[in-house]
Amino acid sequence: MSRNRLLGVAVAVLVLVAVVAVVLMRRAGGGAAEADATPTAVVTVAAARSETLQDVVSVYGVVTADPAGAMTVAAPKQVIVLRVLVRSGQTVAAGQPVVEVASAPGAQLAYRQAVDAAAFARTELARVQRLYDERLAANDQLAAAKKALADAEAALAAQQQQGGGHASQSLTAPAAGIVTSVSASPGDHVAQDAPLVVLARAGGEAVKLGLEPSAGRFAPGQAVTIRSVAGGPPIQSRLTMVGRAADQTTKTIDAIASLNGAPLAIGAGVQGDVVTGVHTGLVAPRAAVVFDETGPHLFTISGGKAHRIFVQIGLDHGDEIEVRGAIAPGAAIAVEGAYELQDGMAVKVRAK
Repeated sequence: MSRNRLLGVAVAVLVLVAVVAVVLMRRAGGGAAEADATPTAVVTVAAARSETLQDVVSVYGVVTADPAGAMTVAAPKQVIVLRVLVRSGQTVAAGQPVVEVASAPGAQLAYRQAVDAAAFARTELARVQRLYDERLAANDQLAAAKKALADAEAALAAQQQQGGGHASQSLTAPAAGIVTSVSASPGDHVAQDAPLVVLARAGGEAVKLGLEPSAGRFAPGQAVTIRSVAGGPPIQSRLTMVGRAADQTTKTIDAIASLNGAPLAIGAGVQGDVVTGVHTGLVAPRAAVVFDETGPHLFTISGGKAHRIFVQIGLDHGDEIEVRGAIAPGAAIAVEGAYELQDGMAVKVRAK
């Protein structure tokens, strides 16, 4: 082989080696770039925990006067209403006048008749007593005269207790309370025992809740947390009554819970969280659950990667929330940084 030919072969070999070296360097550089481009997130983790959780049903209702603490100011006799001194929602003290009334003509007549009957019975007893003393009347006649007087005086006392003999009188609140309804107006002619004003005893307000029959098994004694829809601290109570007939309009069952003296206005709207039982469930930090258009999910961390798990959300327990899905108790769950993750993304765990 000639010297020139050997020189050409050597040059060709050198060129080939250079080309291969360049290709290898580019591939190595590309791999490094790809490695550098692989996304990596830094997260903190917490363990999913299995716990005994309460079954809670949320219902709604209103503050109402406890029927057991209701007081009614009624007409003591046939009356004509002169003045109404209170309004619905007003707070009244024990003995405070609430309605001023006058005796109706029929009530005045009844009182006059009672006075006359008592006077006649006294006169008759005196006459029979004289006859008896003269042995002109028997024992049974004297006893009958005494009974007639006792009956007439009892009837007169009843008329006087009802305000008979007075042109007008003020009817007062029997105890401190809140006016829940006024059913009379000035000028009304009202029959005896007709209600004029209804009061709720102070501190005796309650909550009436509307229970969905299919939402759970409700029973008196179950714990309920009451919250005003206007805000404020929660009130811990228990159901004192659960009805057994659904309202024909709302299709709900009425339940009553005490307010335990909490100062909520009658008629105010409330939410009640009723504990109907307990169950075993899985809880995770609330910050670990990602809510987006794909649905609620979280990421478990294993093998240095994030794995997306779709979940169903249960009850909210403040900083923790109940989750249901393909998650084992004790599984490591991403908390801080969870919203930056994607399924399969490489992660680094940062110490808390």
